[in-house]
Amino acid sequence: MNSRKFFRKLKEECFEISIFDIMNAKIYLEKDMLYVPLDYKDKYIEDFFTYFPKILLEIKKKNELEIENFEIPNESIETVNSRIFKVGSKKSGEIYFKKLVKTVLSYLIFIDKKPLHAVTTRFPGGKKIILKDGKYYCPIKDSQSNGLSLCEFCICEDIKSI
Repeated sequence: MNSRKFFRKLKEECFEISIFDIMNAKIYLEKDMLYVPLDYKDKYIEDFFTYFPKILLEIKKKNELEIENFEIPNESIETVNSRIFKVGSKKSGEIYFKKLVKTVLSYLIFIDKKPLHAVTTRFPGGKKIILKDGKYYCPIKDSQSNGLSLCEFCICEDIKSI
């Protein structure tokens, strides 16, 4: 698919995501992370709901002509969407969460080429994404390689390669 056409589609999806959807997505994530240690969970949710709305606003403000014109393999788009919709716990609000995640992550992966997690996100062990010499490095890049993760699509490189 053409990148500008794909961006246009994502931008339309952005305008369909309301504050109500974001609130329901947050409630869903809080329930889904019920058994995650509280200090980690609270910081993760804060980072997530600071980063994702910021990206939504960025998409809304961006003009299609600002997007580099290139082809995105349809198979890659389908794989990302499939993985997003495979994971989850079927709790109330899941559809709002997945709508938000699908739109934002598709933009980050295919259009903006930024990390899928905010650089402020703390991973287990207190590790975080590092920006060095214009490249992003992730502490969990290789440890999350499986048929459900989106790490292979993330711009980050493994932190071990520094």
